[in-house]
Amino acid sequence: MDYSTMIRIATLLFAVFFITACSTRQEGANFKGSTEQRLVTYSIDHMMQNLTPEDMGIIVGQKLLLKSHFVIDNQVVKYAHQRLQAELADRFQVNFVETPEQADYRLDMFYTSLGTDRDSAGLSIPIVNLSDPEQSAIVNILAIDMYHGIAEGNFYLTELANGKVVKKGKIHSRVKSDKFSTPFFSFPISHID
Repeated sequence: MDYSTMIRIATLLFAVFFITACSTRQEGANFKGSTEQRLVTYSIDHMMQNLTPEDMGIIVGQKLLLKSHFVIDNQVVKYAHQRLQAELADRFQVNFVETPEQADYRLDMFYTSLGTDRDSAGLSIPIVNLSDPEQSAIVNILAIDMYHGIAEGNFYLTELANGKVVKKGKIHSRVKSDKFSTPFFSFPISHID
C-alpha cells in the first residue's frame, strides 16, 4: 500500500469515527418507565444523603421554613421537596413551620436538575432503512450507552432573626445505568438493582 492510499483510508476511518461518535442528550418528560423513575428517584435520594452535618449542623432541633424552587412545578419537584423534608427531620431533628414568623431559619433549595440524561458515544455503524427510517438500526463496534439520573441543587440557609445567609452550598448526585457494547457482547454497569 502506498502512502496516499493509507492517508485516504485513515481519513475515511477518521470521518466515520466522528460521524458515529457524536453524543445525543435528551431528558425524560413523563417518567413512564421503571428504569427512568428509578434513576431519578435514586439520584434524588443520594443527593439528600449528601447533606452533611457541616452543611446543616446549625439547624439541629431548630424551627425551619423549607422552600423548594425549580423552573417547572411537577411531581418530581414535590417528591424532591418531601424527600428533603424527610432527610432533615430524620438526620437533623428539624421542626418544620409554615410561616417566617414561626421559623428560626429558612432553607431555600434551588434545584438545577431533576431528570435523566442519555448519551451514547463510541464507534457505531448506522444501517439506514430508506423505506422506513423508524426501522433503522445501529451496529455498535465499540460503544457505550449512558443513561443517568441527575439531581443537583444549590441551597441557601438564612437566619431569619437578622436576614443573613449563614450557609450555602451545592449538592448533587448522578446515578448510572450504562451499557458497553460490541458486535459480539454487551454488559451493563449500573447503580440500580
